[in-house]
Formats: sequence, C-alpha cells, structure tokens
Amino acid sequence: MAKDYFQDIVPPQGARPRRESERRLPNKTEEPLEEHGFATEAYGEEQNPPERSIRNIPTPLRRRPREEKREVPGMPPPIAPHSSRLWMWIAVAVSIFILIVLALFVFRSTTVTVIPRSHPVVFDQSAQFTAYPAANATAEVLTYTVEVSDLQDSEVVQSSGTEHAETKASGSIIIENNYSASPVKLIKNTRFENPSGLIFRIPADVVVPGKSAGKPGAMSVTVVADKSGDQYNIGPTDTFTVPGLKSNAAMYSGVRAHSDSAMTGGFVGDRPAVESGAMQAAQATIRTRIAQKIRDSISAREGVVVIPDLIKITFTEGQNTSEAGGGVRVHEKAHVEMPVFPKDAYAKAVANVVSADAENSSIEIVPSEGYAANTPKDTTVALGKAPLTFTLTGKATIVWHVDAAALAKTLAGINEAVFQNAVTTFPSIQEAHARIEPFWKSTFPADPSKIKIIVGQPAPTTTP
Repeated sequence: MAKDYFQDIVPPQGARPRRESERRLPNKTEEPLEEHGFATEAYGEEQNPPERSIRNIPTPLRRRPREEKREVPGMPPPIAPHSSRLWMWIAVAVSIFILIVLALFVFRSTTVTVIPRSHPVVFDQSAQFTAYPAANATAEVLTYTVEVSDLQDSEVVQSSGTEHAETKASGSIIIENNYSASPVKLIKNTRFENPSGLIFRIPADVVVPGKSAGKPGAMSVTVVADKSGDQYNIGPTDTFTVPGLKSNAAMYSGVRAHSDSAMTGGFVGDRPAVESGAMQAAQATIRTRIAQKIRDSISAREGVVVIPDLIKITFTEGQNTSEAGGGVRVHEKAHVEMPVFPKDAYAKAVANVVSADAENSSIEIVPSEGYAANTPKDTTVALGKAPLTFTLTGKATIVWHVDAAALAKTLAGINEAVFQNAVTTFPSIQEAHARIEPFWKSTFPADPSKIKIIVGQPAPTTTP
C-alpha cells in the first residue's frame, strides 16, 4: 500500500510552531519582508533557520479590507461616475431640443401667400387681332418680330435596290415690292433669276403687298428650280430679279427678291431606292421630331409670347445617302419662321378686345382648353415684312401680376390687425394670407427682405 508522503515529512529538529509573539520588527538596515507580503519569524543568533518544507513555507499576509467610505455629516454624497454621464446626455438632448425649437419658430421667415386676380375668357373667332412688324410699327399697337432658323433631321430605313432620280432644288425667297403702293400680282411659274443665271419659279399665283411708310411690301414664297440637278443647290442669295418685268424698267428694278436660306434637294443620278410607304413613314417621324424641338424652344422662352399655330414651317427633302448594312438615310430640312410677340403688349391687346379691366396693370395670358390661333384662309404673309392678322379660339385666363417687392415693403413693420387693409391697396391681389414668425409676434418684420411673398395660382374657373 502506498504511503502517504505528507505523513512522512518530519519537521526539522528543534523547530517550534510559530507564535505571533515571536515575530520581530525589522531593523532599519533590513528590508521588511512584510512589505513583500510575507511573514517573518525570529530565531536565535546562533540558531540556523529551519529547513524549508511543505509545513513551514511562510504564507502571504492578508491585506486589510478596504475601509468603506463613511459619509461626513453636512457634506453631499459623492456622485457616481455613471450619474455624471447621464446628466451630460440629458444636457445634450435639451440643447438639441432648444435648437429645433429655434429653427421651427425663431429662424423661420414671415410668409405671405397671395392669389393673384384672374379673369377667364372664351374666344370664338369673332375678335380679330393685327400685329405689325416691329421695325416700322407705330406706338400703342401690337408688334411682332420674326425669328428664322433651319433645322435638319434624318431617319434610317431599309433600301430596296437602286433607282435613277432627277429632282429639283427648292427653297424660300422673300419678294419685295418697292415699285408701288398698290399690290403687285405675279402669276404661276413667274421666273426669278440669281446672279449666275439660274432660274427658279413660283408654283402658284402670289400678290405682293404695296410699299408703305417708305418700306417696301414683302411676302415669303416657296420657289422651285427650273431644272433638276445639284447645281441648283445654292446658298442664301441677296438678289433675285424677275426677267418677265424687263419691259418695265421701273417695275423690273422695284420688284425683286432675296433668300435667307439655301436651296436644297437638287439631284440627277442613281441613288438607293426606298419604298414609298417607308419613305412617307420616315418623313413623318422626322417632322414629328422637328416639331417637338420647336415646341421645346417655345416653352423655354421668357418675356415673349409664341403661338405655335402662327409658326410657318417649310419642309424640303434632302438627298438620301447610303448606310452600312443596306440602309438608306432619309434627310429632311425645315425652314422655320416664328412670330414673336412682347408678352405684356400681347396680353393688353387681348384684354382690350375682351373688355377686361386691365388698364395700367401688368397681366399675362395663360392658355387653357382649345386655345389656338387662326389666320385668314388663302392668304400668304411675308412674316416680318407685312402685318399679321389672326383670330383666337378656345379658352384662356387673364392673370394679373403681383409686385412682390412692393407688397413686402408695404407690410414691413405694420400690425397684423391691418394686414387685409394693406392688401386691398393692391388691385392685382384676389386674396392673401399671412403667417408671422415667431408665432408670439403680432407685427410684421421691419425689414422687407425678411417677409417672404409666395404667389399662388388662380383657382380653376369654369366658363360657359
């Protein structure tokens, strides 16, 4: 049977059990062992320390338990660290709340919302309007100018072999009558000759207005080359004469024409063929895109009025070109003449015709359902050279402009109680509402720049 080794350990001879009274204090020259956490025993001067064994290994002294802090009477208890953090977060939350309140009330501007005065009108073609070229118009009449542009587009279609084609160039010219105050009639196929001797003809009878106020009468017409071929694809030309008038020297020098755009479409030779249906579909697609470009340019304009129905667009076919993979690119060109009216003058002219009380007021016409313009039938006007006569159909609304700066200046510093009285001094305002900030104030800010004016839209009005 194995022995218990702990029982075989015999303490050294002469060893005694330790007593608390036999502990000694260290001398100054000795390093106290208690500082290292060990207890020491006293031995005689001649007595050697006992051998170390498992029974006499000194054990570390137990440290005294930390004394609990006692509260001193009359002193506040110490604050725990987690409590100080809690108060810090509370302070941050309160600060954020205060900033939000300031942003919502103190820093918000005073706002005035107004609805402008409006007047619905219905046009039935009974009212006729006449606008005069701005270059030679008198005062207090509706004027217009003409903006001319050329747009091009193309579409690829599948070819169907080749074909021999002979096409004539065509384009637009402006005929001027500086010969007499009476109109001059030119019959179908009247020739117009450029300085190089190329002849172009008008496809129908035209009547050129007579000269007035020292300005020649004018009109724009389409002409077609006398023969096929690309030699007739000429650029803008300053002078076209009328060979048929040479017998009358005064008339020959007084009735002439010029062009602002090129003649195009002349061709003789073989080219990729396109089926008739595919050609018509491609041309329709091209012209739709060109029309959309024109509408986009109208909506982006400010301070002027452009009525789409009065725009004159002349389409001419370009020369088809071959595309990779057996395709044909169909080309189209559009010559655009766009009448442009001053916005205020146009609105006042309409208001006068419909008997709206708009004298000395700034107004505008807002088109509505069915709004369109119509020109007299069987008339051709040289835009920019002769008066433009038209009628209107459909519905529109006359809207008065609100002078926001003047309104803010009037309201600055006044009491909320007299707000409506101040608004009545503006005939262009139908109704108005104010919100003064901060909410506890009852007067408008003294600085007009701190009053925000919002102009709303008139409520839809039904008309019979």
